[in-house]
Amino acid sequence: MQQTFPISDEELEALAKNSIDSVFSTMLDRSAVVKEVIKVDETSHSEGMQLPMDANTPMIAGTVGFLGNLTGIIYIFMELPLAMEATCKLLDMEESDIGAEDHELVNDAIGELTNMIVGTFKNDLSNKGYECRMTIPSILRGSNFSIEPAEVALRRIFKFDCDGRSFVIDVLMKEEN
Repeated sequence: MQQTFPISDEELEALAKNSIDSVFSTMLDRSAVVKEVIKVDETSHSEGMQLPMDANTPMIAGTVGFLGNLTGIIYIFMELPLAMEATCKLLDMEESDIGAEDHELVNDAIGELTNMIVGTFKNDLSNKGYECRMTIPSILRGSNFSIEPAEVALRRIFKFDCDGRSFVIDVLMKEEN
């Protein structure tokens, strides 16, 4: 059964874009453009959904949840080269300063970046009257990710381009009664 959602797709895209614009311009001195929006319907929830990125490319994913009038989780998937560039910019380091096996440094930087992006998203939700709190960030590393959300969640996937590199924001949320 199709349920109505209190936030339109246009508003949701604006929330995602504003969060990325705000954090990327302030923290990374970069901009990003929405290249694709995927509306995942209820019938494909149980099947999982491949991300619109090369599944075999190593990625890092930051994730933060939020709880309140609207409850959900946001995943930010980045290919490792973009994650390395973001880490270098955030920490004012050169890529040569970060060892290939220095996963903790990159994990921490992407965790903080994810926290800032989802924090901006959450604040914008609060400004629209949907108060919520955030969970602590988590990091996943790997390739060929497939997210299988609860069937009642609204899911939108936003693919962005930043200087020729792609990353994805995967938003899953539902309205609490």
